[in-house]
Amino acid sequence: MAVASSDESLQNEPIAETAGHGGYILFYDADCCLCTVLRNWVHRLDWSRRIRSVPLGSSQADPHLGDLGRDQRFGSMHIIGPDGRRSSGGSALLRLLEALPMGYGPSRLIANRSVGRAAAENVYNLLVRIRDGLAR
Repeated sequence: MAVASSDESLQNEPIAETAGHGGYILFYDADCCLCTVLRNWVHRLDWSRRIRSVPLGSSQADPHLGDLGRDQRFGSMHIIGPDGRRSSGGSALLRLLEALPMGYGPSRLIANRSVGRAAAENVYNLLVRIRDGLAR
């Protein structure tokens, strides 16, 4: 896996610092090729370096995802925003868009409409189906 050196520096930051200072924590499945590719794209788009990524199965994820069962934990993407709220699935996709430069406005427009939230869930479910298809 080719990861930019900026990703390595993000991996070494303490989670508390990132979450407590306007940052987001993206939890992803490091064993999933599609998930890793998408995570790498997120870091390339995140030129403000507000997003830190943590593998779902890591001990760093435990304090934030420890209340989830294995199926829930590995069944979807999760993100924690600067406010400490955890979002999963399609709503996590919207939080991720919010974290990206110039993504806040579009994410709010989408999230504030029921059709937008449903579209986000549909896009996320499509990504899950692609992921599951590639895993076979």
